[in-house]
Amino acid sequence: MVLLQSIRHIACIAACILLASPANAIPVETSDKLSERGSGGGKRIILWETSLTAELKSIPNLLTAAASLSSSTVIKSITNWETKRPQELPKKLPFRPMVRTPQHLTGDNWNSLISVVSSQKNTIVHFYNEPERSGISAADAVAQWRQKMLPLRQQYGIKLVAPGCASDPNGSNWLQTFMGMLAANEKPDYLNLHFYTLPTNPCDQEIQNAKNFFAEKHNTYNLPIIVGEIASTSRDTTQVVDFTKEVSKWLDDQSWVVEYGFFGVSTKVVDDFVSPAAQMLDANGAWTDLGKWWIGE
Repeated sequence: MVLLQSIRHIACIAACILLASPANAIPVETSDKLSERGSGGGKRIILWETSLTAELKSIPNLLTAAASLSSSTVIKSITNWETKRPQELPKKLPFRPMVRTPQHLTGDNWNSLISVVSSQKNTIVHFYNEPERSGISAADAVAQWRQKMLPLRQQYGIKLVAPGCASDPNGSNWLQTFMGMLAANEKPDYLNLHFYTLPTNPCDQEIQNAKNFFAEKHNTYNLPIIVGEIASTSRDTTQVVDFTKEVSKWLDDQSWVVEYGFFGVSTKVVDDFVSPAAQMLDANGAWTDLGKWWIGE
């Protein structure tokens, strides 16, 4: 997730200009045969920042926060941008491992993934996090997809998620190239979409931009969607809360949205781009008011 601030700002400006166009006001669909809902009705993902596992000894409250997830009726799954499951999180919640970089295709990272997919039923595996910003070409990603990920799906019956690209034109173009190079039987089972607002844009405008973006990508690729990362970057708490709750409600109502994760499950703000108002944990490892709402308390 951690990115250069200047790149994030340029990307968001470009994306918001594009999405604000009336031509991109995509009608919202309310039903789709590709829908997959959780058994408890919840669609929310806990984006458990990787650093939290290392902070358990120094911030004991994190164990309490993690344990509280076992009674949540709105949380559907957990992920941490890695292939190894965080042992502090409840076993009842499915883990979504991620092959975040090419380095995750070998060694201990790959062995951890094999351990997960061979022991957890119906595993959903993510592939690459914003590769367009890491210098990974779509052609190289397709080659690795065919060499490593498709055999994994065939052998273990897992479901694969397309690379999670940003909502700017570079991300959309990269995804279009990647998808265009795949044969019908090589397509992912889900799209993975990211969306971050511009901190200075009105909340209502960004809510509509998010809806337009997700609906347009669903209509383009005709695949169910996982929103792998989303957040308001406004420094105004009211705007952050309004964006989070309104977009969450809308995502819950779209049958083609499988699950979604709002960013901010960490004890510290990860960079200057992310809003402190969007934090779901405080510095002491306890859920913030927004975090309590997110987990359904």
